[in-house]
Amino acid sequence: MSHAGHHHHALNAAFWLTAVFAVVELAGGLMANSLALLADAGHMVSDVVALGLAMFARRIAERPAHAQMTYGYGRARVLAAQANGLMLWFLSGWIIWEAAGRLANPPHVQGALVLWVAAIGLTINLMIMRWLHGDHDINSRAAYWHVLGDALGSVAAIVAGAVILLTGWMAIDPLLSFLVAGILAWGGWRLVRETIMELMEAVPHELEPEVIAGMIRDVDGVSGIHHIHLWRLPTGRLAISAHIHVDNMENWPGLLPLLLEKLKQQQIEHATLQPESMHCPEASWSDDCHLPDRPGCSDR
Repeated sequence: MSHAGHHHHALNAAFWLTAVFAVVELAGGLMANSLALLADAGHMVSDVVALGLAMFARRIAERPAHAQMTYGYGRARVLAAQANGLMLWFLSGWIIWEAAGRLANPPHVQGALVLWVAAIGLTINLMIMRWLHGDHDINSRAAYWHVLGDALGSVAAIVAGAVILLTGWMAIDPLLSFLVAGILAWGGWRLVRETIMELMEAVPHELEPEVIAGMIRDVDGVSGIHHIHLWRLPTGRLAISAHIHVDNMENWPGLLPLLLEKLKQQQIEHATLQPESMHCPEASWSDDCHLPDRPGCSDR
């Protein structure tokens, strides 16, 4: 099975397993009267939505590019990830609202039921996290964040159930719910920030422009680099465009393969490089220095 096929089946399996247990955990939370368990169940419901959105976005992203969409539909993954990040914020706000009300008047909670249901939920979350681990697609990582937050929520519910069983302290239930809400809000912020940066075509975090520029300048026959742009394509591949100062334009056919190989070593697979002659001192980077009648450009 291909890498893409593996993660496609992983998303499907995770979706159905999460959907079934979300119903079980919701029922358990209502029976035990536990906000920690209900919060975990609510997060599992959001997991179902997140996984469903991830599958839908992946299907859209696989549509082929055409004349009106030359980059294809890959940005659907980013939009889905952003929606999942905002959903985490909404869920965090709901948990805080409910926890604040319960903290003022903690209800009676059935600790044993909370403990068992949360333990099963944690086991399922860890299984799903293992299935999704290793997929670098931002959409799948958004779903992974949902499941990770849910796993932490299950841990909080287990702790709450154990404390209630041992001490009878009911306030631990809403107090740990605040912790879960904070973790979810942080995960939502990371997703929203990352998706905004990608939609704004910011430099990918794994690339350093100065390092890339220095690597290109170190190639024999290259005198400088200008107008360098680094971004991530909708397909997830890293891309670069740049103007390259070369000592002799006649050497460009031999320099280009070497530069492309250097860039591939940095995981940059899509490159658009424009050579610029050093014998064109009057031209700015927006000038038409490539025209044969341009003064000072006779070497081209």
